[in-house]
Amino acid sequence: MTLHRRWSQLFTVALFLVGGPVMIWSAQHGSQLRILFIPLGSGALFAVGAIATVGALWGLYVVSRGAPITLDEMGMFPRVSGINRFLPWAAVAAVILEPAAEGAGAPRLVLVPAPGVDLGVKAEYRNQVDGRPGVVLLTVDAVRESPEQIVEAFTRYAGSRFVNGAAPSTMEQPGDGPA
Repeated sequence: MTLHRRWSQLFTVALFLVGGPVMIWSAQHGSQLRILFIPLGSGALFAVGAIATVGALWGLYVVSRGAPITLDEMGMFPRVSGINRFLPWAAVAAVILEPAAEGAGAPRLVLVPAPGVDLGVKAEYRNQVDGRPGVVLLTVDAVRESPEQIVEAFTRYAGSRFVNGAAPSTMEQPGDGPA
């Protein structure tokens, strides 16, 4: 299964991709940038157009990158958080779906590497579920798939390595059940 990036910013990228070159063309043909009736000149308009164009190209690059996470029976291929390589399931101690931060945010996927595995980035984040160090891969709202689809895919492929910390039943402390 492949988790796909959300394309929510595509309209903004397209707007800047068109608007930036138009501002550059306008600056080269005598138009000026004015703020509160104060003329700043065509150089300022050119600079704003160049910044808009570079920002749009960067946004286009971000939107068009490959899928952030690909899963199969052999392992996972994360392309996020500085990790860009295939990880066999033996290299993964856990993948944790962390609950949303109190008050705001979305649930996060946290990768906890197996002991001795070098991910290329430091696993410094202490997850909220069991406190093991890991790397935050992404928030659930950064991908098109629903949280239920993500849980289903990780349960299918990662098996017991997947911990659904966002589910209410997994948030109970040991000993909370009937005596």
